[in-house]
Amino acid sequence: MIKHILVNWINDDLPLQVVSTNLLEKIVIHTHDFMELVFFVNGSATHMLFNGDQKSCYSVMQGDCFAILPQEAHAFEDGKQVSFYNVIFSPSFISDELEELKKFDTWKLIFGSRNICERNKIHLSLNSRIILNEYIQELLIELQDMPEGYKLSAKALLIKILLIILRSKPQKMTQSSRSSKINPFILNVITEMEKNPEKCYILNDLAKKANMSISNFSRKFQDISGTSPIEYLISLRMGKAESLLLSTDMSIYDIAEQCGFHDVNYFIKTFRRYRNTTPAKFRKNN
Repeated sequence: MIKHILVNWINDDLPLQVVSTNLLEKIVIHTHDFMELVFFVNGSATHMLFNGDQKSCYSVMQGDCFAILPQEAHAFEDGKQVSFYNVIFSPSFISDELEELKKFDTWKLIFGSRNICERNKIHLSLNSRIILNEYIQELLIELQDMPEGYKLSAKALLIKILLIILRSKPQKMTQSSRSSKINPFILNVITEMEKNPEKCYILNDLAKKANMSISNFSRKFQDISGTSPIEYLISLRMGKAESLLLSTDMSIYDIAEQCGFHDVNYFIKTFRRYRNTTPAKFRKNN
């Protein structure tokens, strides 16, 4: 049986809330009347969507961000060390800006109407996660303390949160079965890479840590993250390089070393390939 959950807004003219959730194992099937943006901070789970007798399952993990539309029946299972934020809102709250936001191609893919077998998500970079988390914390404070002008501030923060999502590259969510849920060993590998992207990682060693063959590990990693282990590692290193370029006066050579590139020329070449500019120009322009 589907349990209907209706949100109780803070007040009638502020249809916006942020809920912090710790998922121990599962959340039962339910629907709601609001738009929901889910941001996974830690862990992994299986997200299930229902439409009559039809059911689709998707593996989701830390860094993933996806939307749940009003009246969509859904549930979570197989929670492993999960914490996530639910940003719940009514589109009417941002009606003045809605048409501009809908001009983003990402809006239709993430928030547009679709069937349960076609889902997209955003897998946020580490930098984007940090910024998004800061905005969410600010929004929580505004909604809790309600200082003068908090409604305007909350609206601005919601738009900032949405812009981070809409400016990111969406990827199709791969359907999974209960037997193909996220391997906790792979999640541990990803967590280690995210904490220390500068370290030297050998594909064979990563596969061994996950108790898999190289081919099986690479395939499962691609299913979870949407990219290969090597590409995922490079994206982490690029994010760290961007942060150091913008927040320090370290030399390009030292930043290359800090990000795991022991050849500064290779670092510059890689940065240009992924960011369409050199590290020096990126720093100057930003």
